[in-house]
Amino acid sequence: MKITEALKSLESSWSREEILLKIKNGENSEKIINDFCSSKRQEIETLTNFINPDDKVLLSEIEDLSNIESKLINKIKNYSLNKVDSSKKEIIQKKISQPEKKISFDLGAFMTKWSNKFVFIFLLAISAIALTKQAWA
Repeated sequence: MKITEALKSLESSWSREEILLKIKNGENSEKIINDFCSSKRQEIETLTNFINPDDKVLLSEIEDLSNIESKLINKIKNYSLNKVDSSKKEIIQKKISQPEKKISFDLGAFMTKWSNKFVFIFLLAISAIALTKQAWA
């Protein structure tokens, strides 16, 4: 058997959809792997005969990558659960820690900010009234 035939056979027989279906049906991961290895023994032996040391390093790196991706998936799954819990805690803490704000009127701040404008507008109004009276007289 040629290496290309072995690779094509292995690739076509390892379907992610079928594996996910087996997992959903409650099959153990070790059993899935052992069944696959026993059914594709000849193709796996052909493949291992053609693997050189450089390929073994590459396979090791791919294995590390798969482990990291698995950890990332697990972290994302747990992160979403923790985020929901922490957001609920934050909402509860905000409700508890924020007393109702009292609205108070500070006359000093009002006079400092608005007094000059108020006087100016008041004088303009008086001038407008006086000019209007003069014009009608």
